[in-house]
Amino acid sequence: MEIIGHQKIINLLDRAIAKDAVSHAYLFSGPESVGKFTVALDFAERLIGNIDSISSDLISIKPEIEENKGVIKKLDIKIEAIRNLLHKLSLTSVGGRYKVVIIDDADRLNRTAQNALLKTLEEPNAKVVLILVCQDERKLLPTIISRCQKMRFGLVKEAEIEKIVPNGAINKKEVIFWSVGRPGIAMSILNNPTELGWRQDTLQEFGGLFSKNVSEKFALAEIWSKDRRELHKRLKLWLIILRESMLGKNMGVKVLPGAALVLIEAIAESVKTIKETNSNTRLILENLLLKF
Repeated sequence: MEIIGHQKIINLLDRAIAKDAVSHAYLFSGPESVGKFTVALDFAERLIGNIDSISSDLISIKPEIEENKGVIKKLDIKIEAIRNLLHKLSLTSVGGRYKVVIIDDADRLNRTAQNALLKTLEEPNAKVVLILVCQDERKLLPTIISRCQKMRFGLVKEAEIEKIVPNGAINKKEVIFWSVGRPGIAMSILNNPTELGWRQDTLQEFGGLFSKNVSEKFALAEIWSKDRRELHKRLKLWLIILRESMLGKNMGVKVLPGAALVLIEAIAESVKTIKETNSNTRLILENLLLKF
């Protein structure tokens, strides 16, 4: 499997295997779409050894997805998932080597599930390796974090992202710009041409906001607030545009650093309010657009 970047972490894991010094638990933390799960899966396959036994010796847990009125939401991982895990861990490994557990989005384990998981961490089985993959480790209990070997994943260098973009690709510069150091996003854009088109349209929309009058902005707020999933995606792209602009990178829309910082703070606060409260989305968006 192809892994983009993170060579230092891969080397550390390689040495652990070579020296038979594999930890019983790891915490892979870092931004979304940088390759944490891919590295975890590669590590798991090498620990298990026999690829044919992956279905039983590799246990993967992730949040269930719920869709309500067009909004897709990841649910918390509940204690039932951990109880089921503990039962599976009681069974003998098919390959006679390791059993590996990967918990993706581990920061979505609810408090009860985390407490149940502690038993496995406090009484580790020599043949079980637990890998927690998360974006925000602050949501995990300190007692869980303290029992894991931490691997911090950062953004991948542009030179590494460039390697996965086919030679001669017309939109190579744009793919690298929009990926912002995240190979997963780059692959998504490359595999789905509509993703790049949507970003190009959003960039044009964003640039046009600075010249619109209040009534035009409010009209857009009414339209965009009807689809919260699409709105979240749009606001995340606005943040990319502004942050890259502050670094001197842009795809045609330039915003002065001071103005960009004000907008970044306002957008981040709006995203948080929409996500964590039942406030009126249209009203929040109207207030935000008045800052453009």
